[in-house]
Amino acid sequence: MGEMSKKTPSSEMKVEDKSRTAESKKPVKTKVVKIEATDSIIRTTGTIKRVAKPPTKKRVIKNSLDAAEFFGRQYTSSKDLPNPESSLMSLATGVIEVISGTRQIDQLARILSDGVYQAISSKAIEARNSRESRGEKARYQNIRVHAIRNQSPRDGVIESVVLVDIHERTRAVVIRLEGINSRWRATSVSVL
Repeated sequence: MGEMSKKTPSSEMKVEDKSRTAESKKPVKTKVVKIEATDSIIRTTGTIKRVAKPPTKKRVIKNSLDAAEFFGRQYTSSKDLPNPESSLMSLATGVIEVISGTRQIDQLARILSDGVYQAISSKAIEARNSRESRGEKARYQNIRVHAIRNQSPRDGVIESVVLVDIHERTRAVVIRLEGINSRWRATSVSVL
């Protein structure tokens, strides 16, 4: 039978020929098979052997500073991130809906940093308590993004103002997005 492999740098390996039976006392033949993969399956006379990947150099983390650098925030360049317009629009409308009580803050957790999450959560609780004291219920509001203005003070950072129309009122949502761990994260959000 032939050999199956992926296209990678070639290497050589010894494979035992398992074609002898228990009755035959012949010595085991060894043949050299050239493969073109680091992780491939080789078929020789009915047996299948898996070739292991060569060992890679493992990174050793010696102290907490190395751990923070390796596992902590990895800032990403703007060119490696998607267009921030959709994130800005969904975040601006989402923050207004959280404060008005029609959306759960957990739906925005992926895009918010920890400090912003806590601040918006406390603002939403405060607004809910205010509504309950007046005897009002949370009601859905028709929210439309009117305009977005962006600027980039440095690579991987977008500061923007999103103008949002809510019925006959226009509100501004100021958002700072930073490229952290290959995605946009809001590190500052203010509703004016």
